[in-house]
Amino acid sequence: MQKLGKIIALMLAVSMVCALLSGCVEKQTQKEDKEIKLRIVTMFSGTDPATETYLKALDDFMAENPNVVITDESMQALGDEFRTKIKTDFASGNEPDVTFFFTAADAKPIIESGKVVAYEEIWKDYPDVGKDITEGVKDSMKEFDGKIYALPITGFYEGLFINKELFENNGLELPADWTSFENAIKVLSEKGIVPFAGPLGQSHYMIEHFILSSGGAAGHMDVFASGVLPAWVEGLDNIKKIYDMNGFAKDAISMDIEGAQNLFKQEKAAMILEGSWFIGGLSDEMKEKITVVPMVPTAGGKMEPTSIVAGFSAGYYISTKAYEDKKDTVVELVDFLTSADMIEKMAAANGGVPAASVSVPGLSSVAKAGHEMVANAKTINMPIDSRLTPEAFNYIVKEGTPFIAAGKKTAEEVLEEVMKLHKGE
Repeated sequence: MQKLGKIIALMLAVSMVCALLSGCVEKQTQKEDKEIKLRIVTMFSGTDPATETYLKALDDFMAENPNVVITDESMQALGDEFRTKIKTDFASGNEPDVTFFFTAADAKPIIESGKVVAYEEIWKDYPDVGKDITEGVKDSMKEFDGKIYALPITGFYEGLFINKELFENNGLELPADWTSFENAIKVLSEKGIVPFAGPLGQSHYMIEHFILSSGGAAGHMDVFASGVLPAWVEGLDNIKKIYDMNGFAKDAISMDIEGAQNLFKQEKAAMILEGSWFIGGLSDEMKEKITVVPMVPTAGGKMEPTSIVAGFSAGYYISTKAYEDKKDTVVELVDFLTSADMIEKMAAANGGVPAASVSVPGLSSVAKAGHEMVANAKTINMPIDSRLTPEAFNYIVKEGTPFIAAGKKTAEEVLEEVMKLHKGE
């Protein structure tokens, strides 16, 4: 009887252990099967060349993780709408779990709000997230407090895109200095071709390059440390000078970025100041007709001829709320989106400079020219709006360039107001 009792006790014990194990397995299965919702906002939308690649990446991630449902609220970063959406979402407590957004001045309010997590904190628990991104690129993403809040996938460069065929057909050499630049504008205008697809109503890239052209890298970097720089005045005055030479389309003052892009794509304009992302939206035939070079220096200006605007200025942020509530999943998504494989695919799609050490296959001739331009640049600056407050830079775009071109305001008047806005006066 005593032996039988021991057997029964042993069976009961085994039964209890099995029951406990069964419960654990059931709980684990429930945990894995529990639906996890993630909300993401990026600029990969609409006609952005990386949109298709990005959307497939989200589909692939959800296929690998059937319990994850991603809501994508991406929109193109044209004009101010994208920036406004992101800042409004964060200010109203409706921040996305993952946000692909700009760094520097644009990001400062979001960082100071404490609503995004520094990767230095994330790396304590997840040391491998973003491991494929090169250390130099990561270092370039450090913010005002020395920490990294965004992981990039591709960098960018900006430059003067030129339709080589239109130049050749009209007996013109590619502009190498201000004199040949002005001569091209004169000849093309006389022949009924729009020399420069410049959207004066959304003049972001023109502001950058005309100031760089006059002030060089040092002048371009200066944001009113000692008042209004004469080089900035000259840069904006040169936009008006080109306008007065019929260098832009007749409706350039009201034209937006998309309008200028279409003018160039339709080969009705010979030149446009744009970024590397512009390449992905061109037809294969068009890619072979064009090249990209640095903006030409102003006559007597301080610009070193190879100087360009380029860098890594956007990346994936993880919200503090998402990191607290669903850290495993949100980190896994960002790690997936910043893998070497994804970086290579996105760089192939948008023509950008990859953030990882990958070889981008099948580059067009214009993309190769862009990469060579970056490699040959003796000075590389980030855009002015990474240093100037958004309010100040937007004033130049909306209340400055169109009015200066039309002769309704002077560059000095505009820049005095911009300086006040930047300094919070």
